[in-house]
Amino acid sequence: MVHKLVTLPMFPLNTVIIPGEVRVLHIFEERYQELIADCIANQANFGIPYIKGGQISDYGVEVRITNVLQQHANGEIDIEITGIKPFKIIKYTKVLKPKLYGAANIEEHEEDTLSNRYKLFRSFKKFIKQAKNKEIPVENLTNVSVYKVAHLLDLTNEEKLQLIAFETLKEKEDFLIAKIKLYSHTLKLEKDLRNNFRMN
Repeated sequence: MVHKLVTLPMFPLNTVIIPGEVRVLHIFEERYQELIADCIANQANFGIPYIKGGQISDYGVEVRITNVLQQHANGEIDIEITGIKPFKIIKYTKVLKPKLYGAANIEEHEEDTLSNRYKLFRSFKKFIKQAKNKEIPVENLTNVSVYKVAHLLDLTNEEKLQLIAFETLKEKEDFLIAKIKLYSHTLKLEKDLRNNFRMN
């Protein structure tokens, strides 16, 4: 994995975006309206670190503005963003004067996310069939990003944060395999409980 030091404007959110994930944001605070306007004008990306209880995490994901959906008369704006790659914050500046918004010196992770590991996809396909999710074409799930698997698993914010903090592909794969096993066990318990309820 190659690490690259860069500076990005920061937009802390109480949600974790993972690479490849698409979200819509409604921007209403003046400082972030300025951030978005600057990014659009300069065709620049920005970072979204996770914030919880007023504490900003050391990890986040660089995002790109992929669409400006609506600009309101009062200055508010609706945008579509896509997660690009994870980063680790080296130094965070709350306000980057004369701007209203903050920025951070970050260490970007140029990573390999395409998994060829059979165990991961065997576990995932088994889980999808167990969950009887017909919307996911499991036969096509080969050599795809670990983040694609993570998105389909619908991880919590804390789980997503753990995932992007790992530095190696193997760590990410092992983490997802463990989660799949846990979810599969939970599904089995729920099924057993339903069966026992019917018998009684």
